[in-house]
Amino acid sequence: MWGSSVTETVRAVVDIIALANSFTRRLNTEMVLVGVEVWTEGDLIEAPVDLQATLRNFNRWRQEELLGRVRHDVAHLIVGHHPGENEGQAFLNGACSGGFAAAVEAFHHEDVLLFAALVAHELGHNLGIQHDHPACACDPKHFCLMHEDITKDSGFSNCSSDDFYHFLHDHRGACLLDRPWHQSRKRRAAHCGNGVVEQSEECDCGSACDSNQCCDENCKFKQDAECNNELCCFQCKFKKKGQVCRPADGICDLAEYCNGTSAICPENRIVKDGSVCHEAYFCFEGQCLDPSSQCSRIFGFGAKSASDECYSSLNSRGNRFGNCGPSSESPGTYINCSDQNSLCGKLICTELQFLPPIKQKHTLIQVPHKVNWCWSMDTPGDETDIPGRGYVKNLTNCGSNKVCQNFICEDNDTFSTYPSCSKELCSEHGVCNDLGHCHCSYGFAPPDCRHKGTGGSVDSGPTPELSDENPPEAESQNPEDEGKELVLNLKLIVLSAILILTILFIIVCIMIAYSKSETPYEVEPSELEKVPEEAEEEEEKEEEEKEEEEKEEEEKEEEEEEEKETEEEEEDEGEE
Repeated sequence: MWGSSVTETVRAVVDIIALANSFTRRLNTEMVLVGVEVWTEGDLIEAPVDLQATLRNFNRWRQEELLGRVRHDVAHLIVGHHPGENEGQAFLNGACSGGFAAAVEAFHHEDVLLFAALVAHELGHNLGIQHDHPACACDPKHFCLMHEDITKDSGFSNCSSDDFYHFLHDHRGACLLDRPWHQSRKRRAAHCGNGVVEQSEECDCGSACDSNQCCDENCKFKQDAECNNELCCFQCKFKKKGQVCRPADGICDLAEYCNGTSAICPENRIVKDGSVCHEAYFCFEGQCLDPSSQCSRIFGFGAKSASDECYSSLNSRGNRFGNCGPSSESPGTYINCSDQNSLCGKLICTELQFLPPIKQKHTLIQVPHKVNWCWSMDTPGDETDIPGRGYVKNLTNCGSNKVCQNFICEDNDTFSTYPSCSKELCSEHGVCNDLGHCHCSYGFAPPDCRHKGTGGSVDSGPTPELSDENPPEAESQNPEDEGKELVLNLKLIVLSAILILTILFIIVCIMIAYSKSETPYEVEPSELEKVPEEAEEEEEKEEEEKEEEEKEEEEKEEEEEEEKETEEEEEDEGEE
């Protein structure tokens, strides 16, 4: 490959990275080559035709040998032989993680641009970008870069941008914002306008200098500007001392703070690997290896790991929904888990609050168990360049002093060899970070958390000085706990809304019933004006009628008296 020349190999790799950058710049991301290692005395790992096996072997070597020598966000291995079914393999979401920041590509032809597209494609998987489906678009291209059929005349799609946004939003890409280490002797001279701050440049706004408020086209700060777009920069000025520049992402991550005199956020620090989290599990690479947390990341907030019976029932089947890994002897088949290893196969979850977004060719299965369901996910069978999805993570607790390792529940020899972080070291008021330094709880000061202070560590930057009346917010919270709190709040909101609507409905019904039973007589204003006049007329009329009645009675009495007198006269005449 490349004539077995170290010089030609390095030059070719530099050119490939430059070409791959033409793809990644569309995601506003720049690839920076921090080192090239050429194996001239033979392969240091077993590199079979099966690139999945090669990826596993390379990643193991990377963890054991490379990780301590060269700081890197992701490492790619380029092999020269013709591969089997796929030309590349990569761990999804592997970037910035010490455990899975790896990919493998096979360069077996002379098309450098096509190979650069392959490198960008596999790097996309490392950055959380999945394969495109028919609804994805990258006009005017027919096939986008993350399509299964890679073409050199393509680019990242709208779906790729969404996946990358979620990768960053979940704080998985914190390392992408760190500056690379000092330049190696093989690095090219600085080039203003490439979007990367190099050598004597104060800033580099790339092709967006016209809209940049802090940096000009000469890679110099504009007037009164102190910084550009770093994590501790806001509106071209340094953020205040103690402001959070990188919040903690879960119980095994630690927050970092600005120092007020620099735009650079301190390097990302995490809780020391092997520290206990959630009572029975371990922190590893900044995440708590709790299967319920793994379920919540796949199925959403509220989901948690299923019962042992669910794991045993599904993973003993040896199919795509329950297994202990693919079979190397018979492609397309799976290994059924023994009872001892059932907790180390497919991740089985329960208590789903809602179904997650299902991508093309993904399949969910639910199996009834008592009053609940056991859920498992199968990923596309042809997406073989994204291994290990939907399985319980390595080093997850599977029993008393046992952890999962490559689908096997074995003795916990990994964390037992880690240097301990005793409670006495941090005075029982903090935890150890990945450098072995104490990260103190609020109220205690580093380096040993013995004296009063505002928390943090010597590596995290100065923490905010808050008064007793304004206590600090918790630095980290488990995503699952946040999810449970969110679900509980949503339920309370829904119940409150239902109760309020019910009360309003009852009130409306009562008002309607009351209005029907006692409907008031509506009087026109003109009628209201006539009421006093009509009342007077009626009174006068009544008086007249009364007078007439009295007059009639008087006349009647007079007539009766006249008749009586007439009768008396007639009687007198008769007597005579």
